[in-house]
Amino acid sequence: MSMLRSPSALAGDSGGAQLAVTIAACQLAITPSRALDGEIALAVFPALIELPRVEAGIWSQADGTRVRALRYSEVRSAAATLVPPGCWIEEDGAHVIVAGAQGTWAGDHAHHAISLCIAALSARAAGAGHAH
Repeated sequence: MSMLRSPSALAGDSGGAQLAVTIAACQLAITPSRALDGEIALAVFPALIELPRVEAGIWSQADGTRVRALRYSEVRSAAATLVPPGCWIEEDGAHVIVAGAQGTWAGDHAHHAISLCIAALSARAAGAGHAH
């Protein structure tokens, strides 16, 4: 079930709405999946929508090389790449907090990497890591 919007709908979007949709997808996810990884990658790297999709989380470039989404929903180190610059990760069991100068954002999920995705994407949606 993809909750992604069309390229034309994304054209006028600052990315915040797509991040909100992706955060909701993370919250609703039962287990890690390549489909969720693909949705996360598209929210963070919206230009991927211009590339032909080969399968969930994999796109083809014009020269035939492949672009693969990291396993954000399954691997903590991949999820950690979503944390905005200048922010840090605080953890207490499954509860994850991404903190920065602009605030803190929490993520709770049965899967630790998804908790981190939720917190990091929430920080991005709030503009953390960008000069104000």
